[in-house]
Amino acid sequence: MGSASTYKHWVDGLVEDIIAYWGEDTRTINCSCGLSVSGLQHVGRLRGEVTMTNTVMHQLRARGFRTRHTIVRYTSDPWKGKETQLAQFADPEEAKQYTGHRLVDVPDPKGELSDWTARYWLDFGGVLDDFSRDAQVLSTHEIYAWPAMRAVVRHAIEHRDLLREVVNRYRSRAPYQPEWIPIDIVCEKCHRIDTATVTAVDLKAYTGDYRCDSCGHQGTTSLLTGKLSWRVEWAALWKVLDVGFEPFGKDHATPGGSRDSCKEIAEQVFGFKPPFPYAYEWVGLIEGGVDKGDMGSSDFRGFTPRTWVSVAPGEALRYLFLKNKPMKRITVGLEYVPTYVGQFEHAERVYYGLDTPKASSEEIADTRRSYELALLEAPPANPPLRVPYLHAAVLAQVVPSDKLDAAAIAKLAQSNLIPRKLSKPERDYILTLERRAKTWVDYYAPPSYRIQVIDKPPSGLNKTVPPALRVLYKQLVDRLDPKEWTEPAIRDAMKEVTGPLGRDEAMQHEFFRLIYRVFFGIDEGPRISPFFAFTDSGLVLDRIRYLATSPR
Repeated sequence: MGSASTYKHWVDGLVEDIIAYWGEDTRTINCSCGLSVSGLQHVGRLRGEVTMTNTVMHQLRARGFRTRHTIVRYTSDPWKGKETQLAQFADPEEAKQYTGHRLVDVPDPKGELSDWTARYWLDFGGVLDDFSRDAQVLSTHEIYAWPAMRAVVRHAIEHRDLLREVVNRYRSRAPYQPEWIPIDIVCEKCHRIDTATVTAVDLKAYTGDYRCDSCGHQGTTSLLTGKLSWRVEWAALWKVLDVGFEPFGKDHATPGGSRDSCKEIAEQVFGFKPPFPYAYEWVGLIEGGVDKGDMGSSDFRGFTPRTWVSVAPGEALRYLFLKNKPMKRITVGLEYVPTYVGQFEHAERVYYGLDTPKASSEEIADTRRSYELALLEAPPANPPLRVPYLHAAVLAQVVPSDKLDAAAIAKLAQSNLIPRKLSKPERDYILTLERRAKTWVDYYAPPSYRIQVIDKPPSGLNKTVPPALRVLYKQLVDRLDPKEWTEPAIRDAMKEVTGPLGRDEAMQHEFFRLIYRVFFGIDEGPRISPFFAFTDSGLVLDRIRYLATSPR
């Protein structure tokens, strides 16, 4: 590994490559991404389409380039009617009638919003500001009405012989025939967009004659509700949106695959230089320690960005995506939220020099730069006062829910986790984190993180305490001072008392296991120091004395 002086974050390297690709004289490099609203808009889609693209856009802007970030929703794609999609409706059998319809023409399964895409965009687009800044959302069913897109559609149809020649290089098993017209249109009778064969077009009237292979209907309809064949559509959108950079999932990155075919369409049919290419790996879902496979939209596998921001800051997920190189597979699960937020908190402390990890200078530089890029606003000059997520999770369980904000601030001040007056941004962040931690505990935390203090110690528990540990518990009672009942003081006391155990992992484990047993009746639980700090000192000392007392 190199030194910090030679280190370069992958985002910075990518931006330099994009600039080199277009040339130093270019002053406009637009960024774009696309996704199909075929179902659940999961957090995995935040990796390339949102986090990477938005970060690159802002880095280009910082270097003086004119740029924008467009998120293209593929709303004209056909609805496949998969079992997982049908299951969203109260009557899956009745919903089969929508198979093949444009996504935007499928009704909202709950009957509340305008259509299918509005329903499943709600919990993604509705919280985009938690993961990006200044992103523009577009929909293909609207783009097809733009004059610029109509011009590209005409060009594609007028040059369909050349287009067929290019595309067929990648369709050796099922090449398009000479009569092929590169646009799909909606059947006026059955409303499918995936079964109407276009037999002729009138580009002046902007209409197409068709024969529906599903219902047999023949007719003439507008091209405005149609869509180009998908390879052609991808290249057409590049041209219309003047895209200079667009990342794509690894499935498009295979040599000789779809991305290569679109590159040729752009160069040979539409006559422009395609965007700078960059591939990224999918995001997997992990539940109960089991990798459930890649998150999937139409498969409804994963969870939404709205769910994420209910339990954690958006910037913590951005950090996870930016700290790892794009082609490294990442798994994300709600039960592990404290780990992800903890990594972000650690990075913040490293950035401000509050922590000095035992790592190479390059790794420290990478942590600092990843944190900086993950932020949606410029970092404050001085380190903000923070409360660790796991502390917030413990606190959320020991203060009254109906007085969470006031009680939380009071307990944090009492335990010395807030040693000074908070600024408004600090207070807002801490209270929001507290609410998020409570949501996580209530809905997603594993049992070991849930606190329920038992009424009294389990019968006969003190008979099982080894003599050596009984001595340590006695020392802990003497060392803990009710007049200095703060988390740092309690943590120091714990370290001092357990120090003699050294590397005796078995005895260390037993020391804490018995504490968990005496308070919760289970063998594991939350971090002890913050739990003690947020709990009545009398109760804590009584239970530790019980462990220190020899049974009669």
